Amino acid sequence: MSAVGAHEPIPLCGAKWAAKSEAYAALISEHISPTTVWLDAGCGSRLLEEDLDPLEDWLAGQAQTLIGVDPRATSHRNIRVLVQGSLDHLPFPSNCLDLVTCRMVVEHLDNPMAAFSEIHRCLRPSGAVVIITPSLHNYGVFGNALAAKLLKEEWRVRLLQFFAPRSKGNIFPVHYRANTMPRLRRLLQQSGLHIHKQVALRQHLPHWKKTAKLELLFMKLTPISALMVCAHKNPRNTVQRACSP
Repeated sequence: MSAVGAHEPIPLCGAKWAAKSEAYAALISEHISPTTVWLDAGCGSRLLEEDLDPLEDWLAGQAQTLIGVDPRATSHRNIRVLVQGSLDHLPFPSNCLDLVTCRMVVEHLDNPMAAFSEIHRCLRPSGAVVIITPSLHNYGVFGNALAAKLLKEEWRVRLLQFFAPRSKGNIFPVHYRANTMPRLRRLLQQSGLHIHKQVALRQHLPHWKKTAKLELLFMKLTPISALMVCAHKNPRNTVQRACSP
């Protein structure tokens, strides 16, 4: 994808409801340029939420090449090059990517260490990975993790649909094996990546209207809802290769 509008400032609205996604987008923007080869891992159908179209369009226009990989990749709002594949076996040669992003993906990984090792392999020297994922110490996330352990998956899905209506096809199994900051940092470092920035993102609004009053209390007790980390691959004497599926 060709870079367009690179002279335009990043379109952030600064609203509370958008704070988490805009922090993620701002961190990504620090690592993209007209020469960047960017892989969105576990891409789904969008880079950001539906209400942030201008910001998503701006991000997509900053990189030279934007690729998406997902086990069920079929269509995407901004990514034209889609590859079906898993994060623990990325279908790309070594040292071919400048940037890898993972938005709300790590919590679904059965083996995050394998995925991080693959990201390290595919990144060029000085390449970066930007991750945002729920914090296990948040009341809603912890409740979902507990439900995943105690309930049949079908019952957990029904419970989530009761609180936040969405199609069954948009609810995936969760493992939360890298969803505290110490654990996320440790796994990234063990894969050979070096932590550049870490941010604990606060929850600004209740998750569900039905339980908003009770959630306001829980938000005071567990204010952090998401973890955001940027890690780099150190420069090494390796040969850079063109990236293609």
